[in-house]
Amino acid sequence: MRVQRFSPALLIGAALTLAGCGGSPITVEVVADGPEGPVPQANIEVRFFPFDRDSVFDVLDSQASTPRPEVSEDMLATFGEIAGLQEQWRTKEREWSEGRDQLQSLSDELQGLDRRSRDYMQKYEQFGDLEQRVNRLESEKIALFEQFTGLQESVAARVDSFRIARDSWEESTYADYFDIEQEILRADKAEVLADTTGVDGTVTVNVPSGDWWVVSRIPTARGEMYWNIRIDPSEIETLLLSVENGEDRIRF
Repeated sequence: MRVQRFSPALLIGAALTLAGCGGSPITVEVVADGPEGPVPQANIEVRFFPFDRDSVFDVLDSQASTPRPEVSEDMLATFGEIAGLQEQWRTKEREWSEGRDQLQSLSDELQGLDRRSRDYMQKYEQFGDLEQRVNRLESEKIALFEQFTGLQESVAARVDSFRIARDSWEESTYADYFDIEQEILRADKAEVLADTTGVDGTVTVNVPSGDWWVVSRIPTARGEMYWNIRIDPSEIETLLLSVENGEDRIRF
């Protein structure tokens, strides 16, 4: 069932914030966690809203004709296990790839050595030990991948069923969001600003004074990392979006 259409007047207390004149350049950097530290995220859209869009969604949620479909506890546990296996598999694959590269380097070195030399014998022994390790890592990564994909397949039907229910609920509940957003922007005489991060994971946008909400998201093993952070351009020059200030959302 389609929810009733809202007037922006009902949402002013939760969402509407007037933007003043002038402007300040704000640099936003988007990073994700990597095995060796933060990794800059390129080609990520960063938007600046002159109102808190999440508060609008909260109002729409509260007026929905049925409760939001929620993931069951056992599915959450299984999804956590899937994410864990995926991370283990990727780590093992990275170790295997690094070992394979080391094997190739050793092989190249051996080609240029006298087989009768002590150096050759030492490196040949290293090569044998490393080859055994690489073969073991390959077997382990294949086993982890099979566990990962097998567990995914075991819950595929339930995930599809949940996704259909969730998408249907969101389509109905948020049907009027775009119209509400446009009316708020018209009342505010403002607009949503947007740009995309470069290869260094940063983007700089000139933002008028007043309260703004920086919105962005990146995919994760569990679904997505989501940010909706309030800023005042007169008080901030740079904003780092990382796991520390983001919301880890499960999205099937």
